[in-house]
Amino acid sequence: MIDAKRLERRMTELARIGGSGTAVSRLGLSADEQRARDLVGAWLTAKGAEVRRDGAANLFARFGREGEAILVGSHLDSVPDGGRFDGALGVLCAVEAVESLVDTKVRLRRPIEVVAWADEEGARFGVGLFGSTATFGRLTQGVADRRDRDGVSIGDALRALGEKGDPATARRDPKELAAYLELHIEQGPRLEQAGLPLGVVSDIVGIYHARVTIRGRADHAGATVMTARADALAAASEIVLAVERIARGRADAVGTVGEIAVRPGAKNVVPGECVFSLDLRAARDHDGLMREVLAAVTSVASSRRVEASVDELARVPVTSLDAKIREVLKRATKSVGVDAPELVSGAGHDAQNPALSGVPTGMIFVRSTGGSHTPREFASVDDAALGAQALVNAIRELAS
Repeated sequence: MIDAKRLERRMTELARIGGSGTAVSRLGLSADEQRARDLVGAWLTAKGAEVRRDGAANLFARFGREGEAILVGSHLDSVPDGGRFDGALGVLCAVEAVESLVDTKVRLRRPIEVVAWADEEGARFGVGLFGSTATFGRLTQGVADRRDRDGVSIGDALRALGEKGDPATARRDPKELAAYLELHIEQGPRLEQAGLPLGVVSDIVGIYHARVTIRGRADHAGATVMTARADALAAASEIVLAVERIARGRADAVGTVGEIAVRPGAKNVVPGECVFSLDLRAARDHDGLMREVLAAVTSVASSRRVEASVDELARVPVTSLDAKIREVLKRATKSVGVDAPELVSGAGHDAQNPALSGVPTGMIFVRSTGGSHTPREFASVDDAALGAQALVNAIRELAS
């Protein structure tokens, strides 16, 4: 059985790393993320796991030696001033589920591995799902050279953690895995509105992340007449509004510009350069959404006589999760008294990478409140314990 008190205690202990009150800032490939990995690794080592880290700083803890493994876990990093549950709860429940199996001496045919993926959020370097993308060989070329706002590259960050600086060395043969399971807070209101603690994920939206650079011409704010300007920020603003308009015109799409920087950044200088982020997501026709937004970038740049370049950071297609694993998870949630609905995830998840690599993959959602990517996010220990017990039952069915 799941030890709910131990689970709650570990929630609190983990949240202290990078935490302040109910907020957590534990960025990917940082010292705090490494401290979190070390803590989780210590718990699992004490239970007899063989613990290792790969070249992308992912943590793996294996119970059993031979055969294709059941991989279960989530991520430990957060966005700046995020919450205590996004990603972390999935790792905690995976640890609790596997410890429960070890404590009750359940005999399994397959080995079990707990994973804590590195830098899922991409908040520091802009590359979301970084660790799982590396493991499944889906990284773009040159990704180790991408830099954060302080000029530190991904390769530098990995070397600071004791790795060699080449995340491509993390690549793993998907044939080593029999299945991948991930528990995650829902990050939305549907389970709360339905009065249900658990759901089963059917599909995950497609995600496109990019950095757009608009180059105009810096000029004197007083001496340059309006008709002679090539204002990079004005062009970027028009594109931002186009992103909103295009996403609103599609029932299942969202578009977000969450970062923007203006140079030279003086009140009396017409902006000469503007760099901003793009986050485009859709459950259907994700490629169509991307094409329409990128066409708007080109059109606005042409009409305003500025230059535009788009640096693609990540592209993950719409991902359907394995139908057989979904049935296993429905039986597992039913066994803990929950008739779990199937839900489409509007957030991206590490589960997309194993699924796209041919590994049978499934996800359990745990009811959450207060939104997500915010200190207000919350999931109860009771709901988490139900989710962890459902993981136990699913692992037993898949591995016994």
